[in-house]
Amino acid sequence: MIKSIFFDLDRTLLNRDKRIPNSAITALRRCRENGIKLFVATARPPILDKMLCWGDEEFSLFDGGVYCNGGCIKFDNQMNYTYIPSDVVSYCISAVEEYDNLNIALQMKNERHAFNHFLDDFAYDIWGIEKEDSIKITEACYKQTVKILIYYENMVDITTALPLNLIADLQRYCNEKANFCLTDSGKIIQISSNQASKFNGVEKIRKHFGFFKSEVAVFGDDMNDFEMLNGYENSVAMGNADARVKAVANFVTKSNDADGIAYALKELLKVI
Repeated sequence: MIKSIFFDLDRTLLNRDKRIPNSAITALRRCRENGIKLFVATARPPILDKMLCWGDEEFSLFDGGVYCNGGCIKFDNQMNYTYIPSDVVSYCISAVEEYDNLNIALQMKNERHAFNHFLDDFAYDIWGIEKEDSIKITEACYKQTVKILIYYENMVDITTALPLNLIADLQRYCNEKANFCLTDSGKIIQISSNQASKFNGVEKIRKHFGFFKSEVAVFGDDMNDFEMLNGYENSVAMGNADARVKAVANFVTKSNDADGIAYALKELLKVI
């Protein structure tokens, strides 16, 4: 019997308008009525009130979450961070400096953000941060970095793919030093501690509540969900998911814009 469910957000639980569809809200409420604990498992930091304008209606659906690709875990009023080694942060910053107009952002403890190039004004609201709270990257940031983002433009309006040489270089360097993930069709690099991943975050929460792996279900769509979906028998890839993610999932549901969450909970996992 499934006792807990973890949902990726973008392109999974959220539709193209970055909202939870009404069908999913209804389905999640029924899950909670059936005693199932619900969690988010996202690359986003835990500032969904600012990034997505979540209020009590959305937050009341969940018992906590895995954030920053596992770099931050929140449950039972606890917040736990896992930091990237400072030498990895330093190397990534130096590698990015070799490319014109390439951006790197450090997501840090207490949801602070540091940038090599500041965002355009319009993007701060979408990132969920205040312009005056963003800082320039300094060495003081290195030891408090939870996740690294590398991207062009403002990330939220990204159209430019990352240089292949940079991707190969950082993937090779990170190897066993950190978790490297290329997402959004080669447009964003996400790096976290090698002790942090969505799978590891789910495992920490699972063990805390005493659930068996067979009592956990997970949903996702992109390569930062790959390990998580590969790790549980009750794994669901969205219809719009990367083909590699679909290949390791035990179920494939409809897309995030076609009521895929509600369909999977009712017809595939049969929890409502």
